[in-house]
Amino acid sequence: MKPEVLTICAFGPYQKKVCLDFSVLSEQPFFLIHGATGAGKTSIFDAICYALYGEAATEARTPRMLRNREAGPEDDTYVDLTFCVRDTHWHIRRNPEYMRKAKRGTGLARQAPEVVLERLEDGRVMESWTRDGEVQARIVRLLGFQCKQFRQVVLLPQGEFRRFLMADTSARKEIMKVLFNTEIYQKLEDKLKEKAAEVSKSYDGIAEKQRLYLAEANAKDEAEFAALLAAREQQTAALVKRTAAMQSRKEACEKERDAARETMAKFTQADKAAEELQKWERIVPEDEEAKAMLDRADRAAALMDLANQLQVARQDAAKRGQDLEALKQQGKKLATAYKQAEERFGMVRQQKPAHAAEREELIVLQGLLKVARELEQAKRDAAAKQTASEKGQQEAAVAKQQLLAAEQEFKALQQQAEALQKEALNVDALKLRQQNLLAEKEKAAAAARSEALVREAAADYEQAEQAAKKAETEWQAARAELAHLRELAKEARAVLLAEHLEEGEPCPVCGATHHPKLAEAVTEIVTDEMLKAKEADVSGFEKRHQAAAARAQEKSGKLAAARAQAEALVKQLAGREPAELAAELAKVRTALQGAQKAAEGYGSLMKAIERKQQEQKQQQERAAALEQRAAASSAEAAAAAALVQDKQAQLAGREVPAEPQELAHQYQQREASWQAAEKAAVAAEQDYHSLDTRYHAAQSAWKTKREELLRSQQQAAALQQSFAGRLVQAGFADEAAYEAALQGSWRASDYRDKVRRELLSHEQALHTARTNLANCQKTIEKLEKPDLAAAEDAASAAQAAWQQALRESSAAETVLRSWQKRQKDLDALREQSGELTQTYARITGLSELASGKTGSRVSFQTYVLHSLLDDVMEMANQRLLIMSRGQYELHAGQRQRANQQGGLDMEIFDHYSGYARPLATLSGGESFLASLALALGLADVVQACAGGVRLDTMFIDEGFGTLDSETLDVALKALFELQKSGRLIGIISHVEELRSRIPARLEVTKTKSGGSTAHFELGTAES
Repeated sequence: MKPEVLTICAFGPYQKKVCLDFSVLSEQPFFLIHGATGAGKTSIFDAICYALYGEAATEARTPRMLRNREAGPEDDTYVDLTFCVRDTHWHIRRNPEYMRKAKRGTGLARQAPEVVLERLEDGRVMESWTRDGEVQARIVRLLGFQCKQFRQVVLLPQGEFRRFLMADTSARKEIMKVLFNTEIYQKLEDKLKEKAAEVSKSYDGIAEKQRLYLAEANAKDEAEFAALLAAREQQTAALVKRTAAMQSRKEACEKERDAARETMAKFTQADKAAEELQKWERIVPEDEEAKAMLDRADRAAALMDLANQLQVARQDAAKRGQDLEALKQQGKKLATAYKQAEERFGMVRQQKPAHAAEREELIVLQGLLKVARELEQAKRDAAAKQTASEKGQQEAAVAKQQLLAAEQEFKALQQQAEALQKEALNVDALKLRQQNLLAEKEKAAAAARSEALVREAAADYEQAEQAAKKAETEWQAARAELAHLRELAKEARAVLLAEHLEEGEPCPVCGATHHPKLAEAVTEIVTDEMLKAKEADVSGFEKRHQAAAARAQEKSGKLAAARAQAEALVKQLAGREPAELAAELAKVRTALQGAQKAAEGYGSLMKAIERKQQEQKQQQERAAALEQRAAASSAEAAAAAALVQDKQAQLAGREVPAEPQELAHQYQQREASWQAAEKAAVAAEQDYHSLDTRYHAAQSAWKTKREELLRSQQQAAALQQSFAGRLVQAGFADEAAYEAALQGSWRASDYRDKVRRELLSHEQALHTARTNLANCQKTIEKLEKPDLAAAEDAASAAQAAWQQALRESSAAETVLRSWQKRQKDLDALREQSGELTQTYARITGLSELASGKTGSRVSFQTYVLHSLLDDVMEMANQRLLIMSRGQYELHAGQRQRANQQGGLDMEIFDHYSGYARPLATLSGGESFLASLALALGLADVVQACAGGVRLDTMFIDEGFGTLDSETLDVALKALFELQKSGRLIGIISHVEELRSRIPARLEVTKTKSGGSTAHFELGTAES
């Protein structure tokens, strides 16, 4: 990732908009971010980190703290970053939460945090994302880092990149776990443990099932279960065989019973046929009387149509006579009523003109009554609306006062929030001060410990020095003894030579022929074996002396290292006492707690301000509504007053009662009287016309009815004569004999047909009964009546015995099937148990190996972390050896003790002294170099392990002020070499010396208004 353009506004110390174009660094990718302390150099880091991840460059600063404290409500706070990843250009814009000027009204509104990420091609937006979760995921995929990793390898904030160097084993392990995402190896260890536990649980479950199955069968083991199963199979087979025999006997008894039932049914059928014949022989003679009655009824039924015609004719003549008499009486009544209606109708026609005049007067009176009522209502409306107008004006005034009070309260809350925000902004500085004091306190403790180590090293050195001196004395004594022995050996050889030397003969040693003094005999003989033994003793004493001298030298080096460490720690403390550090640390902690509480209070107060803003908005809306309502009420009151004047003008000059009620009473009385007269006139006219029509219609109807009566009487007489002749022909003496033949149900043809069918069926049934009895007697004449009860009892007994045997065999077969299923289950469980035993052994071995319980006794994740740390130190040492001029190199500490898994300890190896020592003994400048080398090595390894992630940019914050001029040259040379690979390298420092060494600079300066600004300066370095 390479930044291209960074724009920040009202962010950190930058109150105004600042735009930084990084493309100007294309020819000079190594640049300095320079400025005075507190000018806002680190805020450049915050802006880049916040734009990408929504977090500051350090965890101590929250997004709410990033808004410029001097920014007004009208100032927008945002960070805008255009950057390039693998030749693809991206743009991201993000703003934190803050209070801004409301778009409507005069108050403040909460600006919610927002973000937008865009992919660009030729300056055009091709894709965009606005949801924070989507943007975060996209940034992580693009850069290959989470925010913490980004701060470790790209943004190296002040003091942050030293944390990895000075961290203890557990902290360093956690950093590497996050940085290299090694949790997958821990998950693998956990997965193997879970799998082993799962297999063990499955094995235990199988064993429990086997135990339960055997317990159900009361068997000790599977062999006993198999024996019990074989016994049950034999028992079940015997029961099945017995059931088959019982079934055969049952079927034989049922066959005998069915034959007896069939024979007994034939005898029973013969008895029933005899009884049936007796019944019909008794019934048929009794049917003769019914046959005679049926004959008379049939003859009478033939006359029924003529008799019915005669009856209808008689009834019609009688009815017509009654109708004619009723019309006669009705005509008399209508004549009287018609005369009276004619008289009333004449009187109504005479009164019609006066009635019409009264109607005109009522219409005028009704109009006056309406105007009077409208005037009364208008007066009431005008009074009510005037009251409502006055009330609305009062409510609007009260609402304005409440709104002014709310605005004053809101301003007070804003001032309180600004004060808390200023106090909360000190959290970062206090945390940094607390970290520095804790580091100094730790250095003081380390100094105390180093003094003890110096005393211990001095004692060890003194003891080793004395041992070396003693070994040297013993060695020198042995050497003297060896020299003495060698002299004795030399003298002995000279004596031997002298014994054979004569005057005048040359000496084999010097060649002289004159021998003035010959060697005398020696008192002690030295052999070659004695010399070799003494030489071996001297060699042994020499080795012991060298070993003792080496130990003394080693102790001397450790003493020098301990003294150097103690002096360095004392020098770093600058004469400050532990008590003084503890007191200042307590003050800083108290101040930090207050600042953190202020930050929490600021957050709560911002929520209260937001709620108050909503309330203020509601009050504004309510006040505006009340003002509109009051204005509307005033307008309505004026309109009502005008309406009253108009109605009063309409009634002017009229003689009407003062009260509308009295006028309404007069109108109602006259209206009721006119309505009654109108109703009476209409009724009189309607009665007259109705009675006229009815009277003439009644006269016409009476004449018609009289003619119909004469015709009906003539028709009845003719039918009476014809019916009398037919009675004689049918054999009836008179109408009474005819009626007697049709009494009761005999008049109905259905009944007569029914009686006729019954008589016929009786005759047929008698014939059938005789035939059936003859057939039955013929069937049983050669048969013997069986004992059916005995056959039924035998069949029932056989059925019961078979059912009992069937129940017993079925139960035995059910139990046997259950046992056979259990046998299959046990076989399957035995096979599964064997497979699980093999699986458990394999999984458990892998789990114990991965968790470090076997093998090298190192867990899988720890092994990977050790390997990664070795890679990091290897890459770091390539730069540290150069920057320290070959003095320092990072080494791994002791990683394993006995059966305990070691950690990720590191120590510094000093090539000048030849010994390794703790990292805490490094001076400020030395620790900066080591931290820088480690951070660069860490970045190299992370890039190599991040699946193709390329680190195109790196920013380093401060630390260069602790280096001397020569060391600074070496460090800058290493960074110059790093930027040759195409990386953009930026360092932050207020050291003026760097201005003369780095030509490309981002100058950060404070403005007179209290804010800051920044701009690039390119060219040659300052002289």
